[in-house]
Amino acid sequence: MTTTATRPGATTDDEHRQLKAFFEQTRSLPQLLATLRSRRVAMGYQIESGEEETTAAGRRLYQPKGPLAFVSEHPVVPLTEVEEAMVAWSACGPNGMAHWDIASTGGFHELVGIAGRTAAAPGNSFAHDLLIIKDEGAFIYNPGDERERMVEIQGEEDYDKILGWYRTGMHKIMDGRPDIDWALRVPGAPNASLFGPYQYNVNRPGTTWFIPITDHGWLYFSVMLNIFDAWHIYLTDDRTGEPAGTAEWVTEGRLEFPITISQFEQFIFQVETYPPGSYVQNMRLAAESMGLGNWIFCGFFDDVLMGAFPDVARGLGFRHEPLNERAPLACGALKTFGMKGVKEATYIPSEKYPDARSVVTAMMEEKYGLGRTMSKGDDNWMLSHKGPFAADVVRNIVDSPAVQVSDWAVEACVAYFDYCVQTYGQCPVYFNPMQCNFGAVIHHVDPAFYEKYYDGSSVTPQIREHMAAWH
Repeated sequence: MTTTATRPGATTDDEHRQLKAFFEQTRSLPQLLATLRSRRVAMGYQIESGEEETTAAGRRLYQPKGPLAFVSEHPVVPLTEVEEAMVAWSACGPNGMAHWDIASTGGFHELVGIAGRTAAAPGNSFAHDLLIIKDEGAFIYNPGDERERMVEIQGEEDYDKILGWYRTGMHKIMDGRPDIDWALRVPGAPNASLFGPYQYNVNRPGTTWFIPITDHGWLYFSVMLNIFDAWHIYLTDDRTGEPAGTAEWVTEGRLEFPITISQFEQFIFQVETYPPGSYVQNMRLAAESMGLGNWIFCGFFDDVLMGAFPDVARGLGFRHEPLNERAPLACGALKTFGMKGVKEATYIPSEKYPDARSVVTAMMEEKYGLGRTMSKGDDNWMLSHKGPFAADVVRNIVDSPAVQVSDWAVEACVAYFDYCVQTYGQCPVYFNPMQCNFGAVIHHVDPAFYEKYYDGSSVTPQIREHMAAWH
């Protein structure tokens, strides 16, 4: 293969051809939706075959023989770099700039960044990245917030960006695969599957497992400024019914409407689970368009995967701390720190945010600091990137008092976060900020299984022709 450019890491002619085919020669969305299926049986897989295997971690892998017994006659074929890059970009890759087309008086300052991704998130949150597990190791895909223009991919000259973003956005967090598989068990519970009774082929060598990973705490602390200042909602302690540290601001024009801490935290947790669902659906559609198979699943203990229980499995080796006995519910007792400098959870107290003032200062800096979206200087991100608004509109926006978080709301946030830490030992109170419990394995389908047990009609021409067209 020859390259189309001489710079290091340049895209080859064949890679460019594949990228061009992805953008220009795939089926329409309605056609993809018509054939979209989970296809859990790939080249190199087996299910209920009655044959014993040994996992890479040395565990016995066995399913009794059943009516769907199948052993693929092919080895597992790993995805190519281009295939992985297209799936990752489809999940959460750069696509330009967000519109943020809401009234400046309507809580505009919930916005932090305005760099766009292929899947939306509340407040254009960058709380979500993509965990990619493959033979070479585990990686966090985060291609950053640099954008060249309103719409990044405008023609063939832009297709190679997909591979560039993948190469610069992949951050390795461990060598090799985490030591988890279908056979992983807690001692004394041999029949209790930690990675789902239906995930027999999970983490198989040669496969690529894509999992959106979310720092729920990031939105929690960022949006609280907006909840107080624009929504005029305050939080009450579930146990006492009293304002949680904010009684002095409970008055008309400031904090007016009460909800409990648990209600608010359920809301935050819920809205931050929507983007991972979008990521997974985008990856499914990308796989379908290329003639790749996919199977999507939760049904596993992500705490084990992240390494919260090293006596069971090292997992990803994320840092944790002992269970918080002051947490009001068990679902909030565990806290995952994540991987320092790559993917860290946002909560108090932590090394990064030891107290309420530190996290509120950081959230304000992310909104109004040097080079940020609502900076009033010439360094403003929108001015330096020439979009999405014209320069005079940007200046009118950032100079408007309506987009400034009120001083009282800042102090109310500090008081609320301090209350949670003093009362329950942590904030958020009811959940572990770091979550990664829904993802997809993208792989090369073995049509033989679907011809043996189905009528073969769900195996698309793109699947049948994939190896010839892409390899």
